[in-house]
Amino acid sequence: MNLTNAYMGMKHPTEAKAAIYCRLSIDDNLEGESESIKNQRALLEQYCESQGWEVVAVYQDDGYTGLNMNRPDLQRMLQAIERKEIDLVITKDLSRLGRNYLDTGNLIEKFFPKNGVRYIALNDDFDSDMERDDITPFKNILNEFYSRDVSRKVHSSYMLKAKNGKFTGCLAPFGYQKADENHNQLIIDPDTAWIVRKIFEYARNGHGPNYIRRRMEDEEIPTPTWWNRSKGLRNKITKFEIENPERGHFIWDFTTIKEILTNPVYIGAIASQKAHYKFKTGWIKDKKSDEWIIVEDMHEPIVDKETFEMVQGKVKGRKRPDAFGNYGIFAGLVKCGQCGSSMNVRTANTKTHERIFTCSKYNRYGVSHCSQHRMKLDVLEKIVLEQIRHYAKLALENENEVIEEISRNYVAEEQEENDIIKRTIAEDTARMNDLEKLIAKLYEDLISQRISEDNFGRILDKSQAEQQTLKSRIKLNSERIADQEKEQSDTSKWIEMIKDYADIKSLDATMLNQLINKIVVHEDIDIIVIRQTVEIHFNFVNHAEKHNVSRV
Repeated sequence: MNLTNAYMGMKHPTEAKAAIYCRLSIDDNLEGESESIKNQRALLEQYCESQGWEVVAVYQDDGYTGLNMNRPDLQRMLQAIERKEIDLVITKDLSRLGRNYLDTGNLIEKFFPKNGVRYIALNDDFDSDMERDDITPFKNILNEFYSRDVSRKVHSSYMLKAKNGKFTGCLAPFGYQKADENHNQLIIDPDTAWIVRKIFEYARNGHGPNYIRRRMEDEEIPTPTWWNRSKGLRNKITKFEIENPERGHFIWDFTTIKEILTNPVYIGAIASQKAHYKFKTGWIKDKKSDEWIIVEDMHEPIVDKETFEMVQGKVKGRKRPDAFGNYGIFAGLVKCGQCGSSMNVRTANTKTHERIFTCSKYNRYGVSHCSQHRMKLDVLEKIVLEQIRHYAKLALENENEVIEEISRNYVAEEQEENDIIKRTIAEDTARMNDLEKLIAKLYEDLISQRISEDNFGRILDKSQAEQQTLKSRIKLNSERIADQEKEQSDTSKWIEMIKDYADIKSLDATMLNQLINKIVVHEDIDIIVIRQTVEIHFNFVNHAEKHNVSRV
């Protein structure tokens, strides 16, 4: 049957709110120009116009595989369907919707009908409003078989190119560009190569990625993402550009700097096959560097090998578990009171090699993002040590008084929430029982033909979905109740535990994690004096112990 003529007999063609969906992956390029996004869109727009359908949206996933649903515009279209903004979806053929027969079948057989959406695959003569074609599921399976076969061929082609030292990436590494006559060959990009040399020069002089990224921002050197966008290679913006539209394109990411410093491409080598991939699943995990396929002397280097090897030694040296002699007893506990980031120990730039805590966000991005919140390690140790001793001695002198204080703070806030949670569990359990009875009745009605199969399926799906939601909520709330009861019972254990620390001389990580939830450092900067407040949040104690510190 010719679809063009058949559609004229549909119930409301001129009232349809149509959405066009186009997709093209790298594998599909093998099929030629006819599969291009531009041609798909033109064909479908022309057809919708001939039928008098209003095209309310065009969704395009260019460069995305059809083997899964992880496609941004496909997800946008599905969300629009759920909002009832679309009642007709049209694609060039079934394979444009997807090449995974399970996912594609679920859309055609369940999702679209459930949301009242008519689906048309133009070149496959498929229309969900017409009598079903039994061969459609087999077409979806064949589409997946085709994609699997193409995947094998593409992988073999990539492996051959990798062994021959050919570049196979979508984008050339920063500092390089693809040669016009051969896209598997890299040549130096004069616009950006100087930036790569500057990064390696900083690293050779002993500076780490954080220092380098701050210098890039201070010198207003744009990031690789900005350069790719300015050259029309990729229309992407970074999280920093979203947060700071004026200067975000100067804020480099730590990972970007580190990847540049460790990539052998900059000494003329091509490193390929860096990750494990699986058909339909995609990326599994990164490979170790000794598993890469590396072919040397394939293009002009940006830095010399001596510099590269020296930098690798410095980068690896920075991976020491304790670069500054810090034992890490406060690891994960100390937080910045301004931005909430962790505070890390570093050595101050003084002759005494004094160890200090500073805000990690300040360390990474500089004073424009947060203040230093500098706190001497020995000062913090003294404050925490004295506070633990205080609680320990108080517990030894009058245990009941300490327990009553902790219980007052804890129970007053938690009891009301506890009652609400228990009431919610009871209500959800009762509703679960009602649904069980409803489902049993549904089966009886189906057998006695008091309800149609369509209505049975619709009500059953809805009931089972509600059951699953209730089941998850009951489980979560039960766990919350158990946690609250455990915390209340652990209060007395905490009292017993802290008694042992009345006469301690020093701190250790085990002790701190047993007793303390977090330590927050606030900072108020005056013209001359910097005033700091240290909040110690003990486990099971709902108020923070505050200590004031001033420094010039």
